[in-house]
Amino acid sequence: MDAYIAWLWEISYWHWWAFAVLLIAIEILVPSTLLIWPAASAFVIGVAIAGAPSLDWRIQVLAFAVLAVVSTYIWQRWRQRRPAETDSPTLNLRGQSYIGRRLTLGENLQEGRGRIQLDDTWWLAESETGEAIAAGARVEIVAVESALLKLRLVPTEDSA
Repeated sequence: MDAYIAWLWEISYWHWWAFAVLLIAIEILVPSTLLIWPAASAFVIGVAIAGAPSLDWRIQVLAFAVLAVVSTYIWQRWRQRRPAETDSPTLNLRGQSYIGRRLTLGENLQEGRGRIQLDDTWWLAESETGEAIAAGARVEIVAVESALLKLRLVPTEDSA
């Protein structure tokens, strides 16, 4: 135990920089952006120790812990406020990608409920107003609730 404590008193900036490189190497192997900020914190502590080599090891470790937690927290908050932009926001939300799509009903919606075939899948469907809609009518998908598509009757040009 005494040897370990003696080693802690000998921590230099090289130790912190090596620790930063180790954390970055782990981050490369397991990409998550979680270890980038502790690695940056270790590098900053190494720079501080290079400027003030007599800094107590307990202060070094405390400063590293505080800096790592604060920088990771700030990163997480910043990332939550700025979600990643994508050209396909509904890529993994299949039902959401159908909103606004128009189609012709193949079956009657009895009492406003029934099913429709969309692409290769049968979906439960419900009219927005709860009224029955006859087969052959043009409808638009206006909402998705789990596996239920909400439909709105599209007025025909004759009645408009």
